[in-house]
Amino acid sequence: MILLGFSNLSAQEAAIDILERVRENAFSLENVYYKFEISSKFENNILPISGEFFINHENYLIDTNEIDQIYDGEKFYTIIHENKEIIISTENTSFFNFSPNQIFNYFLKGFDLTNQNITGDFYHITAESKEEEIFYNLFINSNLSIERIDMIEKETSEEINRFLTLTYDYNLNLPLSLFKFDLKDYKDYLIVTEN
Repeated sequence: MILLGFSNLSAQEAAIDILERVRENAFSLENVYYKFEISSKFENNILPISGEFFINHENYLIDTNEIDQIYDGEKFYTIIHENKEIIISTENTSFFNFSPNQIFNYFLKGFDLTNQNITGDFYHITAESKEEEIFYNLFINSNLSIERIDMIEKETSEEINRFLTLTYDYNLNLPLSLFKFDLKDYKDYLIVTEN
């Protein structure tokens, strides 16, 4: 029994180490571009959704047909095209929660992480919490980048949501204006300020 507990602890540490290396890699990259897709068992006003994600240090732009979000280092600008509405806040009250900081903080705090298997090209980490009715499978490629995150219902083992990185690139020449909100671009939009 003690040997089994030590084995689980060792796998837990390995999964944390892998995710920490992925975090370090993500924060070391400059001017990053992701093309992504989020699918869901439960279609709603937002999901499924696909788009592009540009990152420059802490600043980012999420660009989709339905909703965009810009973070300029100080404020979040969530632009909902269907409603012609812009929510401006100093805290992230977003529909999207997948900036690198958000992802790593979410999984590294409050989840038991287990390294399921290691193959030549992928790491498969399971993130589970006793308080949650779901668990996550994270698939990390050999470049230490998250390729896919599956949200699975514990009771049925059924996939609820999937975040998939379709392509990514880095060290691009991204203009700083990409991460700046300009009200002139949204003349007919309602502005809602929070916080």
